[in-house]
Amino acid sequence: MSSHIEHESMENYLETIHKLVSRAEHVRSVDVSKELNLSRPSVSRAIRILKERNLVTVSEEGYISLTDEGHTIADRVLHIHTCLVTFLTDTAGISPEQAGVDACRIEHVVSDETVKGIENYIKEHQLKSVVVDDEISSHFPDFAELLESGENYLESILIIRKTKNWIRSVDLARLLNVSRASVSRAVNVLKQKGYLEIGDGNELILTPKGEEVAKKIYGRHLHLEAFLKFTLGISDEVADRDACRIEHMISEPALSGIKKYLKNNGIKVKVR
Repeated sequence: MSSHIEHESMENYLETIHKLVSRAEHVRSVDVSKELNLSRPSVSRAIRILKERNLVTVSEEGYISLTDEGHTIADRVLHIHTCLVTFLTDTAGISPEQAGVDACRIEHVVSDETVKGIENYIKEHQLKSVVVDDEISSHFPDFAELLESGENYLESILIIRKTKNWIRSVDLARLLNVSRASVSRAVNVLKQKGYLEIGDGNELILTPKGEEVAKKIYGRHLHLEAFLKFTLGISDEVADRDACRIEHMISEPALSGIKKYLKNNGIKVKVR
């Protein structure tokens, strides 16, 4: 774990502490460590930072409690989780248990606009909230070989290639709004893994393996973007942004359900 806590990680800790406190009188770092399957030192550092941010308190005995602000954040995440489970169960046709796994994956990355759209969808369709008493754990995508950023780079090369044949690192840096140094590091990793080749003029070329992954992720993006716009009525900009966030997290069962939903509603998605 780094010296700081990213937004998603912070919410995950607070949500986990909230659930543990509701089930046991006392919660310590070791309990959080076991539930999240993380090392004791990592959890201890995270708890210390959360305490510095006035999100948790720690007693002399080592018992952890949420502050009012910590409760507010945890309650919000749990609300989003329930909304996502209810929404995905209804639209994607997946089981509540599978919807719970997907909700855990994406609850930290969806925008407020999308959450509001889901709330409106549930209200308009008079859906009863689906609550899953699932285990407290982090759920990660199945395709773990590539990090989200690596998938982003491959997908971005595919997108740039639609308007430009000669692609260099500077093009990726501009599109993704990251430094040239970050692009160089990512390109080297992707090259070592066999997803990229570098031409004589330093152009970036997708290998067949890289092409396959790029098209897969881009296809996910287009289907998710269409799904969000159709079901929630959110703007193109918000749907595009949230699709970028969700495309790396959502499971194959949920994606298959979403594709079926779009097809049943006459929405055709052409993966260009």
